[in-house]
Amino acid sequence: MKKEEVVRYRFIKFLLAIFIFLSGSIFGGELFAKGTKERSKQLIGVFKVLDGSTLSLDGNAYKLFGIRGPTSNQKCKKGALPWLCGAAARRFLLEKINGDILNCGLITATEIKCFLKGRDLSVSVIAAGWAVSNVSDTKYKEAEANARKNGLGLWPKLR
Repeated sequence: MKKEEVVRYRFIKFLLAIFIFLSGSIFGGELFAKGTKERSKQLIGVFKVLDGSTLSLDGNAYKLFGIRGPTSNQKCKKGALPWLCGAAARRFLLEKINGDILNCGLITATEIKCFLKGRDLSVSVIAAGWAVSNVSDTKYKEAEANARKNGLGLWPKLR
C-alpha cells in the first residue's frame, strides 16, 4: 500500500470509530426518565397486583403509565346499585398477568410502562374497559373510545 492509501484507510477507520461511538451514545436504546436527565432502569419480574392500575415489585409500588383505574375498594354505580368496580378491575389485571413475567421501564420513581408478551399492558387494561387514559397517546385514546362504545368493564352498555 502506498503511504497516501494507508493515511486514507486510517482516517476512514477513525471516522467509522467515531460514528459507532456517537451512534451508540445517541441511540443506545436506554429509556430516559420522564422529566429528568436520569437514565431509567428496566424492571423485569413477576409483579404483585395492588389494584387495577398499580403493581408492586420488591416492596415498591408503581402506577401503570398512561392510565387511571379504580382503587381496590372503590365502588361504582350501575344504575342505582353500587358494585365493587375496584375489585373487578384488580381481578382483571390479576387474570391478565396470570403470574407471567413483565418487562417494565421506569418512567418516574413511581410510574412504569410494562409489556406482557410484547404488548403494552396499559393499552390492554384500557381496551378491556378497566381504566381510562390520562395521556394523549392515540393508541390509548382509541382503546378507551372502543371500550366505552362497547360497554366494556367500567362502562355500562348503552341500550
